[in-house]
Amino acid sequence: MLSREHLRIPRNWEIIAGADTGTYMGGAICAIDPNYELYVLEEFPNYRYTGDGTIELTGETVGDWIRRFGSRLQHYTKQRRGNFAWADFNTPFKTEVGQGFKFKGNKKPLELRTEITREYLRNGRLHLMPWLETIPYEMEEAHYPEKESAGTGAFKRVKLKDHCLDGVEHCASRRPHPDFTESAEAKKTGIHAIIAQNMRLETRGSDPHLGAQ
Repeated sequence: MLSREHLRIPRNWEIIAGADTGTYMGGAICAIDPNYELYVLEEFPNYRYTGDGTIELTGETVGDWIRRFGSRLQHYTKQRRGNFAWADFNTPFKTEVGQGFKFKGNKKPLELRTEITREYLRNGRLHLMPWLETIPYEMEEAHYPEKESAGTGAFKRVKLKDHCLDGVEHCASRRPHPDFTESAEAKKTGIHAIIAQNMRLETRGSDPHLGAQ
């Protein structure tokens, strides 16, 4: 089976990362191609889900998690310094935390981040690599209140089982709003072969808020 080490990201693609910081640390590294397709390359939980869906810490220290996340981001960006991941604006990690790596506060609210991610999903522009385990599970488990928010008219996602999914939403929210109605065919690269061979994201569940049909 093809693995993440087979990935060759074209130089004109952007690498972007997002994270959720706290007791449960979660992160994601994504690539964005010139047609605004979003590819989730890797995930970084410091936790796991048991057979009954309970979440538990793996015992990894915050320092070890940062080093693991930062080293993989270096691998994709080819930069030893200046790498960062978007996180909630109130994250306590605002300065460099090691590995030439830091967090930047994302001022875009959760509702907007969720809506942009849903747009990517509805239009088939968000792709999960086949070796991911935590993010597909968190997408399946994502749920929303039955009624819209009185203030915004939006269905704000309930914060539960979502620490790596948060990272994906941060990545999606940092992009401009492309016109997904355009039908231009994207140039195929090696990453598409991996996706085609190991399809993991088709229609997951039946939650209309995630764009499932």
